[in-house]
Amino acid sequence: MNAQTTSGARATSGDPEFGAARPARIAQGFELDDLLRIISERRMIIIGTAILGLVLGIVASLVMTPLYRATAMVELNSQADQVLKDASGDRASTQRTTAEVVATQLGLLRSESLARRVAQELNLVTRPEYGGTEGTRNQRLDRATRAVQDSTLVEAIRDSMLIKVSYTSPDAVLAGRAANAVVDGLIASNLERRYDSSSYARDFLSKQLAATKRALEDSERQLNGYAINSGIFRSPGQTVNGVTTEGETLAVSNLTALNAALNEAKVRRITAEQAFRNSTGRTAVSEQGVVTLRNQRAQLQADYEEQARLFKSDYPAMQELAAKITALDREIRQSISTSTGGRRSDLLAEFEAARSAENQLQSQVDAYKGDVQSERTRSIQYNILQREADTNRALYDALLQRYKEIGVAGGIGQSNVSVVDVAEQPQSPFRPNLPLNAAIGILGGVALGLMFAIIAHLMLDSIVTPADVRNKLHLPVLGVIPREREDRSLFEALDDRKSDVSEAYYSVRSALTFATPEGAPKSLLITSTRPGEGKSTSAYAIASIFARTGQRVLLIDADLRKPTFASSRSDGRGLAWLLGHDEPIETYIEDTMTAGLKLLPVGRFSGSPAELLGSTRLARIAEQATTQFDLVVYDGPPVLGLADATLLGALAEKTVLVIETRKSRTANINEMVRRLGPSGSDLIGVILTKVGADGQGYGYNYYSYSYGDEDAGGRVSSDLSRTIDLKPDRTGQG
Repeated sequence: MNAQTTSGARATSGDPEFGAARPARIAQGFELDDLLRIISERRMIIIGTAILGLVLGIVASLVMTPLYRATAMVELNSQADQVLKDASGDRASTQRTTAEVVATQLGLLRSESLARRVAQELNLVTRPEYGGTEGTRNQRLDRATRAVQDSTLVEAIRDSMLIKVSYTSPDAVLAGRAANAVVDGLIASNLERRYDSSSYARDFLSKQLAATKRALEDSERQLNGYAINSGIFRSPGQTVNGVTTEGETLAVSNLTALNAALNEAKVRRITAEQAFRNSTGRTAVSEQGVVTLRNQRAQLQADYEEQARLFKSDYPAMQELAAKITALDREIRQSISTSTGGRRSDLLAEFEAARSAENQLQSQVDAYKGDVQSERTRSIQYNILQREADTNRALYDALLQRYKEIGVAGGIGQSNVSVVDVAEQPQSPFRPNLPLNAAIGILGGVALGLMFAIIAHLMLDSIVTPADVRNKLHLPVLGVIPREREDRSLFEALDDRKSDVSEAYYSVRSALTFATPEGAPKSLLITSTRPGEGKSTSAYAIASIFARTGQRVLLIDADLRKPTFASSRSDGRGLAWLLGHDEPIETYIEDTMTAGLKLLPVGRFSGSPAELLGSTRLARIAEQATTQFDLVVYDGPPVLGLADATLLGALAEKTVLVIETRKSRTANINEMVRRLGPSGSDLIGVILTKVGADGQGYGYNYYSYSYGDEDAGGRVSSDLSRTIDLKPDRTGQG
C-alpha cells in the first residue's frame, strides 16, 4: 500500500500538467494484466459456467447412444493391370503416382455404388435405423446407402500404401461385419471392373479383327487381280517379319535361262572355231601338243574347283569353265585320234552349227530384255499393293495374337487391393467418451465464462486499480486506502499509527506535500462522483493527519444537502448561518478531540443549498479561513447532478477526487472531470478507497448516500468537549 501511495506522489510531482483538470481519454489496448484482473474479479462467473459445462458434458455422455467402431486395414498395389497392347506388341504403360492411386481408392471407398452394395449385402433395408419404415424399397435402399456412407470413415496412412477403413454403428456386431463388407466390396468391384474391361477389350479386338481381315482380303484380292491383268507372274516367295519377299517373274526367269544358254552356245562356238582353225596346219598331233593341251585342262580344272566353293554349277562363269574343260577334252581326243586332215570337214560343220545356235539365242535374249523392262514399269503399282497387303497381314496377326491372350487370361486377374487386418467385433464403445466430453464441457464453460466476464467488464467498466486511474483517467494517484479488516471504528484505525488505513492516509499526506512547488496547498476540496465513496472519511483523515504534524487545520463540512458532521452548539448554527449572515467564522468554529484540528459544521438551516453556496459570502468565508489556518479542507458534495462542488472547486486551491474501487463507472468520472474543468477547479489527483486485501478491490458492499433533513440519517451530535463524530457505517469509511 505504501509503495502504491508513494508512487502516486512521485507521479503527481513529476507530471508537467499536475494540478490541471485534464480531459479523460480512452485507455489504449487490452493488456494481460487487464485480462488477469477480469478473471479475478469475475471468477465466480467463470467457475459457474465451467461447472455448468462439466455437468452438460456428463449429462450428454449419459444420454448419448453408445457407438462402436470396427477398423480394417488394406494395402494397395500401385501397378495397374493393362488389357491392351499397342501395334508393336508392347504393353501401354500408364504411370500413376502413389498419391493418385491412394486418392482413387479413397474415392472408391466413399462412393455411393460401394455403399449401396454393402447395404444390399447386409440387408440394411430391413433395419429401421438405416432404411426407415416408410416409402418403397428403393427409397429405403437410398436412405440405407446414405447411412452407410455417413458411417464409413476412410483414412490413408501417411507415406504408405495402407488405408484404414472404419465403420461406426450402435450395433457392435454390425460394425465389424460392415467394415469387412466395405473392404470385400471394394475388392470385388475392382475385379468386376477389370473383368468388364477385359470383356470390352475382347469385343473391341473381335471387331478390329473382322475389319482387318476384310482389309487384308481386299488388298490380296487387288494384288492378285492386278498381277493377272498386267501379266506379272512371279514364283512363290517367303514372308519374314510381316514382309513378303516375292520370287522372280516369268520374264526374268526366262531371260536368265536364255542368257545361260547363250553363254554355253558361245563356248561351243569358240571351241568349234578353235578346233577348226587348228586342224588346217598339221595332219598329226605331236606328243608335245597333247601335253600342252593336258596342262591347260589341268589348269582349268583347278580354276573350276576353286570357283565351285563360291558359286553353284549353274553360275555363268562356272558353266563357261565347264564348257572349256569339255572342249579341251574333246580336242585332246581329236589330237590323239586324228592324224590327217580328214576331219576338217566335220570340224567346219560343227563350227557352223555352233555359230548358228549362238545367233538364235542372242536374238531371243534381246527380245526378253525388252519384256523385262516393260514388266518392271508395271511392277511399281504391284509393289505398292504388295506393301499394303503386308501391312494388313502384320496388323491382323498382332490383333489375333492379343485376342488369343485375352481369351485365355483376360478374365483372371489379381486385385490391386489386399486385406492386411480384418475388422474384429469391438468389445467396448468408443463414443461417448466421458472424460473427453467432461473436459470439453469444462473448457467450453471456461471459454464461455471468460467471454461473459469480458462482456460484463465492458458493460460495467469501472475503476478498480491505480493502473485504471492512470490509464483511463490520466490522473495521478495520491493514495490507495484499504478496507479496514478488523472490527474497529475509524477513530481506532486512525489512532493506530501502524494500521493500514493510517499508513495509507499518511502516504496521501506525503503526496499532497509535493502537490505544488510551495508544498501542500492552503485549501483543499475533497469530492467524489457519487455518495458513499469515502469522501467525508478522507476529508477528516487528511485534516487530522495534517493537524498531528503541528499545523492549524480547519475542516469545513460544505455538503449542505447531507452534512456529515454534527454541530455541538445548542442553536445548531454553522456554515449555513455564516453564508446568510456577516459574522466572523471563529464564532462558529468548534474544537475536536484532535489537537490542531477545528471543525466548521453545516448546522441547521432552511432554504436552497445552491443559493447559499452561490452567494458572495462564501468567498469571504474562504478567505478568512485561509488567513487564519495553515490548511483548510472542504468536505464537498458529490459532483454529478449538483452545482455545489463546482462552486467550491473554484474557491479551493486544489481539488482531490475520491473514487471507490469497483463502484465508480469510468464514464461518470470522465463526466465529472469534464464539469470541474470549466469551473476553475484544479484537480491534482485521485484517492482510491475501499481497496480489498488483495489490492484489487474485491468484495466491497455498497452503501447509499441519501439526502434528508438535518436530523436524519442517524447523525450523532457532538458537544463542546472537543469531540467529533462521523456518520456510522460498517466500514468506517463513510
